Amino acid sequence: MESAAMFSTEQGRFELRRAEAVHAGEMLALLTEAAEVMEQQGRKQWSSSLFSLDLMEQYLAEREVFILWHEDEAAGMFTLQYGDPDYWGKRDDPSYGYLHRLTVRSAYRGLELGNQMISFAESYLVSQGKRGFRLDCVSHLPTLNRFYQRQGFQFVAEQDMGGRIVNLYEKTFVS
Repeated sequence: MESAAMFSTEQGRFELRRAEAVHAGEMLALLTEAAEVMEQQGRKQWSSSLFSLDLMEQYLAEREVFILWHEDEAAGMFTLQYGDPDYWGKRDDPSYGYLHRLTVRSAYRGLELGNQMISFAESYLVSQGKRGFRLDCVSHLPTLNRFYQRQGFQFVAEQDMGGRIVNLYEKTFVS
């Protein structure tokens, strides 16, 4: 599998690669572990029951999935899609890339890997001719919202997802 990007940190080198069908189990493990940590910390963001192997296969069919590897261990991941009407409604625009499921395994937090994956995704979207980059973030986690704001994302709107309020963010690329 071809490397999409390499990142060097104090814990060694990390390689970002496109996920393939054989990686559904690693994807599930990353997202389930992240959800369990969130649940233990009392953060109401993801629940482990949300994720299944079928959902991972759906992600692989409908999105571009990137996994961050450290040696032979999946260390993080994110997905990109080119439309998100569920969250963006009438603002949905396929000329934007939409980030979802960004996570870094607990053992690798603090190495700026999330920043580096977002930076890669932005460059990738520019190379694909996309107009900009969008994401949603639960509104009740100010630290996470500030993380995305520090990455240059601008607040667009608040969206009620059936009792769960999310903030919509975007970054428009300068042509």
